[in-house]
Amino acid sequence: MEPPEGDRLRRQPPNAADGTSPTFQNLNANKESIVVDDAALRALIGKADILLTDQTTLGDRGIELTDDDVEARYPSLVACHFSPFGRSGALAGRPGGELIAQAMGGIVATTGHPGELPHRAGPPLASHNAALLGGAAILSALYDKEESGKGAIIDLALYDASVSLLYTFLPAYFLSGKTPGPMGNKHMMVAPWDNYPTKDGWVIVCVANDRQWHDFLRLMGKADLIDDPRFAENDERVSEIGRPLVDGLVIDYLADKTTDEAIALLREHNVPAGPIYDVPTLMENPQFRAREMVQTFGGSARTAGSIFKMSETPGRVHSAAPALGRHAEIEP
Repeated sequence: MEPPEGDRLRRQPPNAADGTSPTFQNLNANKESIVVDDAALRALIGKADILLTDQTTLGDRGIELTDDDVEARYPSLVACHFSPFGRSGALAGRPGGELIAQAMGGIVATTGHPGELPHRAGPPLASHNAALLGGAAILSALYDKEESGKGAIIDLALYDASVSLLYTFLPAYFLSGKTPGPMGNKHMMVAPWDNYPTKDGWVIVCVANDRQWHDFLRLMGKADLIDDPRFAENDERVSEIGRPLVDGLVIDYLADKTTDEAIALLREHNVPAGPIYDVPTLMENPQFRAREMVQTFGGSARTAGSIFKMSETPGRVHSAAPALGRHAEIEP
């Protein structure tokens, strides 16, 4: 449902040659578009099972739709409202955005390398995580509605969605009281876990448990170290003494190998490993193509494919993003 001038994302740069925004195309495949005023919006809500609202969009259009309004007028509606800080607390209703959510939600302080300027995570983690959590909350509310007949109001904040991603940092803080900080590509709970240099680049190694570490030691010809008390178990490997020793072993082993050689050997011995891809390389990767993670419409318009690979109800991107008002035949 769009205002007469269209969703603001339609004008989000950079624009394609035909004036359309790839951002809008990517986010709105499979959708229909109608232009509505406040009265038509309310008529549609009266027929809907689910309503998604956003603080900025409602504010821009001057639409008042409070929780009390929803409960009174639409008692069977599942209404999910997204906002920067939620509808409670001192910052309720305040403006914000992805970077602010990451900064205030602890992501910026735990991203990057020690001693560097603070910076955000690359992808919009707060926004995307809020959307995924919103989907789960909506499904839960619909399941409950089947029995109770009553709808629900879901208050989803980007701020909360950021905090929920700190699950690897919060337990250690609760136990030790030490402030977690940036660790580069290391993992505070397991080792070895980092990017390691090869003859011609880098390889990512992520050893998640003792079995994988033992397999790695055998591959390196260091099976005699499996019972070495300095790093026989993960607790020792992540210690101030153990981590440098572990990283040193990995660096020495990979020093005379190319990235492709290293990855082939590691995978052959069940050690999780992979290269670092930029976007063009990712697009050409056989695994990426096998997963059908890009769909093309009209010969040139491209959008992300569906992540839902399901036996009975698989996800499917069946149409490009709609032109403004394309589906005006839908009756409120």
